[in-house]
Amino acid sequence: MMMYKNIYNKRGIEPKNVASDFALPELFFSITDPKGIILTGNDVFQRVSKFERDELIGKPHNIIRHPDVPRAVFKAVWNTIKQGKPFVGYVKNMAKDGSYYWVLAAIYPVINEEGKIEKYISIRLKPSSKMFELIPSFYKNVLEVELKNDMDTALQFMLEKLKELGFDSYEEFAKQAFFQEIQSREKLLANKQDMSCQVDLSNVIAQNTDFIDLLCSLETIFFRLNRYFNEIFGKVNLFLNLNEELNNKSKFIYELAEDIRLLSLNASIESYKIKKEGVSFSTLSHEMRKNAELSERKILQLSKIIDNTKKDIEDIGFNILTSKLVIEMITFFIKEMINNLSEKRIKDEKQKEVINSINELFSLLVVYSNNLSKNVDASKSQLRSMFYNIQELNVLINRLDFIHINGLIESAHTKEEGGGFTIIFSQMLKLIEAAKNEIINLETSISGASEENLTVNLITEIAQQKIVRLQKEYKEVFRSYV
Repeated sequence: MMMYKNIYNKRGIEPKNVASDFALPELFFSITDPKGIILTGNDVFQRVSKFERDELIGKPHNIIRHPDVPRAVFKAVWNTIKQGKPFVGYVKNMAKDGSYYWVLAAIYPVINEEGKIEKYISIRLKPSSKMFELIPSFYKNVLEVELKNDMDTALQFMLEKLKELGFDSYEEFAKQAFFQEIQSREKLLANKQDMSCQVDLSNVIAQNTDFIDLLCSLETIFFRLNRYFNEIFGKVNLFLNLNEELNNKSKFIYELAEDIRLLSLNASIESYKIKKEGVSFSTLSHEMRKNAELSERKILQLSKIIDNTKKDIEDIGFNILTSKLVIEMITFFIKEMINNLSEKRIKDEKQKEVINSINELFSLLVVYSNNLSKNVDASKSQLRSMFYNIQELNVLINRLDFIHINGLIESAHTKEEGGGFTIIFSQMLKLIEAAKNEIINLETSISGASEENLTVNLITEIAQQKIVRLQKEYKEVFRSYV
């Protein structure tokens, strides 16, 4: 226990088994430099962490680290974000007085024009999903391994345990956790979201009127924009399910090519065993081999398209979730600032900080909404190409079915000499039936996904137009506060 305190509790504050107040509707963010030094954050961050603002600004973000969280988790964080990739994960933090608060943290690297990371933006929400219930005991097990061994061993243990839970990688787990948490939050807060700006400007002190009016205008615009992303969010599950189905079907398709090749090989061998009827079976086996070669080429082509599509669809889901989270963070932050700043004189420095934070979050929204638009557009052509290739594969399967019927007729004529072929054609029938069922299911899913993709594409285009207009309208406003 002493080693636990020395290694994992640098601040020397005794952790308390008391939760710091963090309500489900609340969101908070922080922005750090590339080394993790805190540059800014919103009031909820300060309140939940129980530090004064000047105790947070300029300090390393690990000032709120809780000793219950394994260092392996933070190693995973830095391994990911240093590559310029976003990270999503559960973190238990410790407030100044030793109380704790759990968050789902989404950390986004901000890349400059030179391609270098210039800062990180982290948005946190309160976990509420069934998935989160596994995490406290899971982290406890990882921590025990870490204390007995080392950080790398603990990280490996963590990845192995995630595989046992059905996740092939941390990224797969993180994206599922992201979706589950956003979905859970949506359900629990249904019909409880506040309307856009409702501040009575007559109650705002004169010196603040212009600034609060600006914030109200921005809040109303982002509130309306959020409606589009709420509608897109309703499609996330479809894309996640399609991705899972493509994973399963790609395995079947690979195995299908091998099974067809093996059957054609066995048919060729059997055709040599049969005497006078061997010519007929030789023709059939030749047709099977030809069909097998065509099927294999088509399957390899289809597999490549599936792999490309899976990446696009995976990114669509992540970019929808991120866009929705960022825009909700913006609207929450603006509302928070309106409520907190209306009745006291807002200094120029504070106005600048607030607008700069909105601008940073808005820039993040622009990046991920642009990414979403590109992914949706790319997946549209990929899904169409996949659908056509599946139809062509279906033709080859039907041709195999025709060969199977002719084979059964020939086997009936040859009586006992055709016994080997009877077995082969029986195996072929099972293969054909399984392939047809899988192809029908996949065709149905892809057809449905293509239709929904068009809907998402349309909504995304409208949202993009609104974002571009917002950029133009408030470009000078944002610049004036730099």
